[in-house]
This record gives sequence, C-alpha cells and structure tokens, in this order.
Amino acid sequence: MNNYDVDIVVSDGNGKIIHSQPFDEFTYGTKNIEIQKVMYGRQLLDLLVDDLNVIRYSENRRLILGVILQSDINRTAMQLLGRIAETIIVRNCNRDCAVNQRYFSIARKKRAKQKTADKFFALGTGLNYTKINYSKHYNPSDTQRDIIWINDNSELAIMKNQDEYSTTSAKIAGLQIKATKDGIKYVLPDIIQDRYDVPIIYFDIENDYHKILSKIYKDTNLDLEYDIIHPNEIDPRGYDEFLHYVDLVYAMVNGKLHPEDLIVGANNSGDLLMKNALLSTTLSNINKSNRILI
Repeated sequence: MNNYDVDIVVSDGNGKIIHSQPFDEFTYGTKNIEIQKVMYGRQLLDLLVDDLNVIRYSENRRLILGVILQSDINRTAMQLLGRIAETIIVRNCNRDCAVNQRYFSIARKKRAKQKTADKFFALGTGLNYTKINYSKHYNPSDTQRDIIWINDNSELAIMKNQDEYSTTSAKIAGLQIKATKDGIKYVLPDIIQDRYDVPIIYFDIENDYHKILSKIYKDTNLDLEYDIIHPNEIDPRGYDEFLHYVDLVYAMVNGKLHPEDLIVGANNSGDLLMKNALLSTTLSNINKSNRILI
C-alpha cells in the first residue's frame, strides 16, 4: 500500500522548492511564517498601506510599521489586528450586499430589510478612506463606534429606538470591533462593565468566544449573545482572512518581520526589478508623516 504526503510548497521561478510544510501541520499547527508571507503578505501590505495608512518610509529608506509599541506587545498587536478586522468588515460590507445587510442589522439591533440596508454603506471611523472622503466622521480615537453606516445624503443610520416613548432622541448605529488572543482578560471586563452602547464583533484568535459567553451567563445570569457576536456567523470568509494575518502582524510587532518582507518573492527570487517596482507603487501611496498611536 502506498503512503502519500500532502505538503504546502513554495517554489521559485525555476521550480526549486524554497519552503515546505506538511499540510496538516500548516492547517492545524504552527504555520511556517515564510509560507504565510508568500501566501498572504502582499494582501496584508496593501491593506496596511491603502486602508490603514500605517506604513511609512524611514530615514534609511526602508518601509517600516508606523506604530508606537506599548510595553505589552500583545496589546499593540491586538489593537492593530482590531483595525485590520475593521477594514475587512467595511470592505466586505461594501462589496457584498448580503454581508452588509447582516452587519447593518446587528448595528441597528433590528433586522433590516435588504432594500433598507442597500441605502446605507459602511464607514470605518479610523480608516484612511473615511479621513479623505468623510472627514467629519473620521475619529480613530472613538471609544464607541469603529464602524458606522451612512447614506448618500450623509445621514447616519440610527439604532432601533430603545425607548418607545421617545421621539426626540436616538443613538447612532455602529459596531465596536475587538480582536485578541485572550478575551477573558481584554474583552470580558468591558462587557461586564457595560462599556459600549453598540454590539461588539469579537474576532477571537484562540477560539474563546463561547467561553466568554458562558462566563458572562455564569457570573451575571445575562444572555448577551446578541451584544457580542462572532464574525464567523456573519462573514466566514472575512474571519478566515483575518486569521491569515495574525502571525504576520505579531512577527512585525515583535520586529521579526519588516513590511517590505511582505513583498512576495523579492528576496528569494533575486528579482530586484520586481521588488523596486512594488516598492515604488507602495511608496507613492504613503503619507510619509503619518503615525498612529495605539
């Protein structure tokens, strides 16, 4: 009987294998960062440049990640990952009307008809697109809403009126985005303290979403299933994309990976012409003075 091995393989232009890893190990274990870099690196770089504008050009002519590192590396990484998750949600809402309808309904705390949701599009309060095109709604330090919805008349979507007797007040619909490896430490306290007016979309990296729900119910007897929602229930492809970037982001925050390393094949193939062309394209989109504080 023949035995077969299934591997993830990266080869150069001549067919020479540069990196390889058993499929099961790559899928379920610790992934080879070099393979991840080839598979997802350029995608992540485009997101960091175009959507978040957190890549800048250093004095020694290198691309660097323009973030200020906190003493807790996990906190730095999870805040950047939260912004990446925000970008993925906004982009997918504006590309897929079904995804938009589902997230829009969660933000309003009321199931929206498709024709109603289609009148509104998502904006990230900390994204570069919002800064350029809707500056009055750009607020990267907003402690409540990472994502809001607006229509062509620049009117913001509002939440379902929680007070049926009120005709003069309303809350702006929105979503708070969280991403972390330890939701018990970093997310649960905010929920217990009822910190947010809007639902939380929780990108759990270590699969602890249901653990948090169980602990909340055990400690408070409150069912908050509709106040903290897992993105896999709304947009599985978006959640999978997010997970592709986690190791790469941690490697950059730890200084083990540089943004220009995300450019596929530039070093391994020796194709300096390709690398220079990609760098030139990237640099043309960079605000060199930009820095984000996280």
